[in-house]
Amino acid sequence: MTSPKLNNQEIYERIYAAISERRLLPGTKLSEERLAQAFHASRTRIREVLMRLSQELIVELHLNRGAFVARPSERDMQQVFEVRRALERAIAATLAARYGGQALAPMRGHLDAEARARAAGDRTELARLTGEFHVRLAEITENRLFSDNLRRLVALTSLVIAQYDAQAHSACPEHEHADIVEAIEAGDARRAEKLMLAHLDHVEAGIQPPKPPSRSLDFEQIFGTAAPDKPARQG
Repeated sequence: MTSPKLNNQEIYERIYAAISERRLLPGTKLSEERLAQAFHASRTRIREVLMRLSQELIVELHLNRGAFVARPSERDMQQVFEVRRALERAIAATLAARYGGQALAPMRGHLDAEARARAAGDRTELARLTGEFHVRLAEITENRLFSDNLRRLVALTSLVIAQYDAQAHSACPEHEHADIVEAIEAGDARRAEKLMLAHLDHVEAGIQPPKPPSRSLDFEQIFGTAAPDKPARQG
């Protein structure tokens, strides 16, 4: 039985999900030929999808070398969180104004799923769900500019985390998502914004870029080529 043919959007979503969920790590080469075989699609269509991902900064295209999963720099990380703070505080305030006094049933279900993954010790699933939490909040606003842009930013955040092999979820107390949802349900826009900003601060703080090497490295000591100490002069 052959698999149904996927359109470009479906191929895009599958590659995006694999990157966002860290199944494709930073620096991974995305061979057009192998992807075409995997998706039973032409290389032309795969090239179109990779071009779209490159426009979203999730994939890097290198002349004569091909496509690679992006490897964000420390500066990229700072810029991602600068934009996320501006965007997500607006999302939190918008939802609090619109849904204050109501239960956000989809988010409550999502929080339950996070709790189950945490209780089961399923770190991969928890990482996926904690990123998806932010995207789902954006989707509830029914503003595509919120949801589309945040989706890209969450994917870039996942790349940053994978790039530095950070245990970012350890800096994200399990109650923080629930507190944000409660503030939105209470219609407290100011508190929802404050909690969202504090949460993003904690996520960013949990990502530790590798420390640059010391500028005063002693290569003679590293490679064991230091000259033996000269004997002290007599007399």
